[in-house]
Amino acid sequence: MSSRRDCLVNLNLQEVSTTNAGLWLDKFIRNQAEDDKKSRRSLVDDVAGIKEPDEYSLWFKRWEGTLLNYGAQCRVAEVLGRMAVGLGEESVLETSVALHHTYGVPYIPGSAIKGLAASFARQYLGDDWQVDTRAYKTVFGDTDNAGYIIFFDALPLPGTCHLYPDVITVHHKNYYQKGNLPPADWDNPNPVPFLSATGKYLVAIAGPAAWISAVFEILQYAFRELGVGAKTSSGYGRLKLKPAPIVTDEDQEKADQLIGQIKALKNPEVAGRIHAFYDQWQSIAVNAEQKRRIAEAIIAKVKEAGREKQSKEKPWYKDLLASLVD
Repeated sequence: MSSRRDCLVNLNLQEVSTTNAGLWLDKFIRNQAEDDKKSRRSLVDDVAGIKEPDEYSLWFKRWEGTLLNYGAQCRVAEVLGRMAVGLGEESVLETSVALHHTYGVPYIPGSAIKGLAASFARQYLGDDWQVDTRAYKTVFGDTDNAGYIIFFDALPLPGTCHLYPDVITVHHKNYYQKGNLPPADWDNPNPVPFLSATGKYLVAIAGPAAWISAVFEILQYAFRELGVGAKTSSGYGRLKLKPAPIVTDEDQEKADQLIGQIKALKNPEVAGRIHAFYDQWQSIAVNAEQKRRIAEAIIAKVKEAGREKQSKEKPWYKDLLASLVD
């Protein structure tokens, strides 16, 4: 008996121009009978063949711009081999995979990246990075307070990510499930299909600049030595974090132009026009270093005009000051 709704029972993936890999994985298995291994294998193969939607590249550009406007620093991490994130989550199969809800592309949750960095710090960075230390609490927080570092979900760069059909073979099912019989050579192996991913991912972190540098250094080793997701003991989940991008002339030019306009503002005009420069600071797409320079220029102009007292309690001025905290 089919597990699909009657109106979808004969629908084939080849007949659909675009679809969401996560939706197909959750809703389009043909038969959920435990002994129907063919349907499970077929579902994994189908989902692995689904391409990235055309709209994703446009959305990704907006997402990256939003991160930069927020003041986050971004680095690219490339999967070395395969990665299995979300393998143990609830699924119609015995296995799952972390897929973006809207676009169906694989991603790495920010919570997984934070957990990996915290684990590496506790295991390998000595007494200065244990759970009760200032450094650990500053970055990762504790049960009473959040840390100062924000870990965003790592989304794949358009055109770089692929899903692949993979398999876990359980050789001694009765031994693992019941434990009353020892494993033997005549046990029947039980292949369990699952999805793994490759690709390049945009890792984004926001917070005080000095601590961001420390976190990226931790992640550089954690991605390579520990790996993210499941099956890391088998080599899955290893990533190479690429070096920080060099400041581009375009970013510098954009910032210099805006800073020049701020400096040219006459002191009597500051009260009526300075907030417009704050709006531009929020929306301009430049790297974190140039955003900092613009924020410093706005604050300096407010002080020069003698309006610091009137501005210090306003949300926009507090936002600028917070962006400069190391």
